[in-house]
Amino acid sequence: MKSKFIFFLYFYIVFAVQLLSAQTSYPGLNTWYHPQSIAMAGAGFSMLSVESDIKNPALLNERKGSLHLALLLYPAKIEAGIISLSMPRSKRVYSFGLRHLNYGFFDGYDEYGNQTGPYTSGDEWLTVSVGERRKGNRIALGGTLGGFFSQLESYQSVLMTLTVGALLYIDEFDAKLGLSLGNYGFIFKRYTQTNEQLPTRLVGSFVKKLAHLPLQLSIDIGYELTSPPWFRLGGIFQLPYRFQLRWGMSSDKYFQKTGNSLSSDYLGSSGVGLSYAYGRYSFDISGYFFGTGGWISGISISIKL
Repeated sequence: MKSKFIFFLYFYIVFAVQLLSAQTSYPGLNTWYHPQSIAMAGAGFSMLSVESDIKNPALLNERKGSLHLALLLYPAKIEAGIISLSMPRSKRVYSFGLRHLNYGFFDGYDEYGNQTGPYTSGDEWLTVSVGERRKGNRIALGGTLGGFFSQLESYQSVLMTLTVGALLYIDEFDAKLGLSLGNYGFIFKRYTQTNEQLPTRLVGSFVKKLAHLPLQLSIDIGYELTSPPWFRLGGIFQLPYRFQLRWGMSSDKYFQKTGNSLSSDYLGSSGVGLSYAYGRYSFDISGYFFGTGGWISGISISIKL
């Protein structure tokens, strides 16, 4: 009885997080952990952001020394957060990240239906990254190695993750082309004997700074082993007084349509966020709307070192 309850709970959690990540196993590998990601609906694989280490680590060559802290609130009281540290050394930039995804609190029961006390389930993802672009070189390269630890009551899973990426800088057109392979890895310990597949993804991306608008426009096309191909569009507006406006939308809106509301169908799978920089500090606040209902919201602070 206890085993059936655990497996039912596991599949319920995975189904709920599918709305967030469109994945069927290890949803924490494709969950967003920073407001910049939800503001752009996951777009911007060739734009520098706090989560470039798991999108395209070649972008890390553009990053300065900095510390980032963020908290996101998902539907069903699911929480996510990140602590990230970047340090330039010689011709490379190194980054260290710790991500946490908390599925919430649950009441445990034994096989006789007696309460065994509350417990939590969640994922921890520790990453080490490096990005490099040689002076005068149009190409940047980067890689991220991670340890992913997932727990569902007494059931645990451990895996190693690898993300690699490359960027081509087209300076004549203020543009960049990117290609990245993410969520490749090996499972060292599984929840059960079921042979689960990692959501490995291949993403091609393009970013162009527009000539007559203070806007960087991003287009991303991705293919994942465990879900249909997707398309994302986003951008960053440079506003007066050190403000930035981020926005994005995803092809997920076509899978989230309900037909109940035109506004929900139109705005579904869309994000928006505002950033503000003051001296060494910068702040982000963002939101993402599901066409099926519900919001993701997030806040963050970054400090230049």
